Amino acid sequence: MTDNTFNVSQLNKALLARRIPHDKFKKAFERGKELIELSDLGMPGSGIMVFGPSGVGKTKLTFTLEEYAIKHYGKDSVVRTQLDTGATVKGAISSLLFAFGDPRSNYGTIPELSTRLKNTIKKRKCRLIIIDEVQHLIPGGKPSKTLIDNILNAFKILDDTGVSFLLAGMEDIMQLWIADEQIRSRFQTTYFFDVLTYPQDRRAWRGIVRSFIETIEQHGLTVECPEIEDRCFAASKGAIRPLVLILTTAVSLAYKSNTTIITVEHLLKAAQKQIDKNDGKHNAFDVDREIIDRFNKEAHSSRRLAPIARPLSSILTA
Repeated sequence: MTDNTFNVSQLNKALLARRIPHDKFKKAFERGKELIELSDLGMPGSGIMVFGPSGVGKTKLTFTLEEYAIKHYGKDSVVRTQLDTGATVKGAISSLLFAFGDPRSNYGTIPELSTRLKNTIKKRKCRLIIIDEVQHLIPGGKPSKTLIDNILNAFKILDDTGVSFLLAGMEDIMQLWIADEQIRSRFQTTYFFDVLTYPQDRRAWRGIVRSFIETIEQHGLTVECPEIEDRCFAASKGAIRPLVLILTTAVSLAYKSNTTIITVEHLLKAAQKQIDKNDGKHNAFDVDREIIDRFNKEAHSSRRLAPIARPLSSILTA
């Protein structure tokens, strides 16, 4: 039993709940709000795709929009589901029905389930459907014609109900966008979320880390680590989720050590526990500054460029 005066559970929950939107996050959130409000303007439903690597804020965006819709328009205004490995279009529809509380969400053919979902959307006056981890619909990253046909049939719900869609996932989901003109017409706006780069985004990254440290300090702790922003960048490769994992683990280690000071040792142990060697520099808190600077500059030199989402007009006139 420790004598700490801070509530470790409350602090870690505050860190996990902290939303520090970057530029693309802000733009996607504003567009998501517009989708939610379309029915008030007598406009038809629309859709956006949000894609990018793991840990950059895509899922956080979906939760933020869900909370916004519930707060301003009620719990039935939005439904959110997250797909798992091996997901199918039928399974996705079933999961949406389950989210609505349908006791027979797993029973029926795709047309039968789609009809029930359409009727539920109309009855509940749902404004926005959010589907996260959509890449699980695309085994191998190459959508088949059958898959595209099934998705298009499911998206006819948009035409029949006026509901809008937000699809989020890894870069593979853009293969759906590229593969079919009708899908592009329903999802004309796409947002690529990426990790921050060094040194171009160093100032933004420092602001993010300082915001998390402010939350820690508000709960009665101090952080003692030189160059913590740059070391956190090396450990996480500029991704938010691993950063939060490092900080929450370090908080827990300080609590177990009966101290309100988060030390370099706590951060080192946290990074070694949470970061795989292939995903970041797990010993970033135990090497010289020169090594950190060199690693940060080289960390993203081999990254692939984001898939280019051309404007719909250029595709149709090509």
